[in-house]
Amino acid sequence: MKTQSIKTLPIITGLYGVIYLLFTVMLFISGELSFINANGPMSLLLLSLFILGFSVSWKKEKMAGIIFMLWNAGVWINDLYFNIYLDHGMRIIIAVPVLVIGALFLLQWYNTTIIPRPSIQQQWKFILHALLFNYSILYLIYLIADITYGDPISLLSLPGIFFPVLIGFFLIGFILSWEYELFTGIIFFIWYGMILFGTIRYPEFDNRGPHALFGIAILLHGIFYINYHIKFKLKQP
Repeated sequence: MKTQSIKTLPIITGLYGVIYLLFTVMLFISGELSFINANGPMSLLLLSLFILGFSVSWKKEKMAGIIFMLWNAGVWINDLYFNIYLDHGMRIIIAVPVLVIGALFLLQWYNTTIIPRPSIQQQWKFILHALLFNYSILYLIYLIADITYGDPISLLSLPGIFFPVLIGFFLIGFILSWEYELFTGIIFFIWYGMILFGTIRYPEFDNRGPHALFGIAILLHGIFYINYHIKFKLKQP
């Protein structure tokens, strides 16, 4: 059973890799990717990184998890910095499963190296922290791209003042997540509520700050933190 469980993730990763390879080849054939621009070599570098992660995934789960999370960050950097005139939403969305796969590889490593075997509560805590850490890195990548390439906006008036407030709420949620999961979930709910309000009320939110689509991941993470509190913390004596 243990061997079968360990092999499942590499097989899923391999299937994704075949689709990813075909997708990359099609982009080169169509001319969307080219060696004339930086996006072509960067895409091949990301493909090589993915192949490396898949190669080590059969034996070294920790290394594979780290590589796939680096790959996911690389996709964001490639689309936000090297493809600034193209629609980068699709590639980022397609990369989401690999972020989850990377976190699962790390969880698998955590379960097989820690003695005694971690409890279900410890596993939940580990995967929540792993994903939140990655969301934080992606948020930072997005913010830097936003500041670098976005149109100037005043942070002392509406809607610009929302952006530093959103960063503050996210940082508070990140800090509280280590001990206060219920408050973390509530804060992430409020954070996403502000994004929805800004997106509906102000057109500037379509091109600046965290996109509502990206925020869904944080919203779901807030739900998971609340579920963790109900499932484990409330049952503690």
